Amino acid sequence: MNKIVYLTDASIIVCVVPNSGDRAEKMLLAAREAGANASYGFNARGYGARERLGALSVAVETEKHVFNVLVSSEQLEIVFEAMYRAGGLDQPGAGWMYVTPVEKLATFVPEAFVQRARELAAAREDS
Repeated sequence: MNKIVYLTDASIIVCVVPNSGDRAEKMLLAAREAGANASYGFNARGYGARERLGALSVAVETEKHVFNVLVSSEQLEIVFEAMYRAGGLDQPGAGWMYVTPVEKLATFVPEAFVQRARELAAAREDS
C-alpha cells in the first residue's frame, strides 16, 4: 500500500440557490471554466422563512440546490467571483455561497505530481 499523500492547501465553496431555473448549472459551468474540476451537488428543502412570512409565503422558494466546489487556495478568488457573477447572486433571493477551508484532503495523487511538488518545495527552500 502506498503512503497517503495529504493535500492541505484547498477550500470548498458551498452554494445554495433556488432549485428553479438553471442558475446552479451556470455557476458550475463558470467554476469549471475558471479552473475548478471537482464538484458535487444535491437537492435540499429550506425551512423557517416560509413560516415567518405568513400570507406571503407563496413567494418564497424553499426547494434549493446545494453544491460544493473543491478548489486550491490559488484558484479560490477567481472561481468564487466567477460563480458569484454567473449566478447573479447580487439579486434578492438568488441564493448565497461561502467558503470553508479544508484542513486535510486525501485522494489519489499521481507520482509525477508528488515529485514535482517536492521539487518546487526544495527550490523555495533554496532561494
